[in-house]
Amino acid sequence: MIEVVIRSRKNKIVSYEISGHAESGEYGHDIVCSAVSVLSITTANNIYEMALMKPITKTEDGYLYVEIPFHSPDKQQEMAQTLLKAFSNAMKAVEKNYGQYITLKFENGGQ
Repeated sequence: MIEVVIRSRKNKIVSYEISGHAESGEYGHDIVCSAVSVLSITTANNIYEMALMKPITKTEDGYLYVEIPFHSPDKQQEMAQTLLKAFSNAMKAVEKNYGQYITLKFENGGQ
């Protein structure tokens, strides 16, 4: 099962973490894994390309962590939040349709 954790602080998404494998199909034909991979990697790449921020990342087999740099100009933060909200909405749709293969958690760090 894939676990996606989206973390927020002060009503802004600050990071996401993905671990596990969906195992919803044969290797190379797992549409849930493909969807989560494409969405998560594209979001990280777009944060870099569109928001002009270098996200903090960590990857291993079946694991991805992406964090937004805390001190960035407001305009860059706004673009990053737009991208992260789109990612969050897409993950909700994947979970709604394939909930037996993915769990989505939201953690709020408060202040």
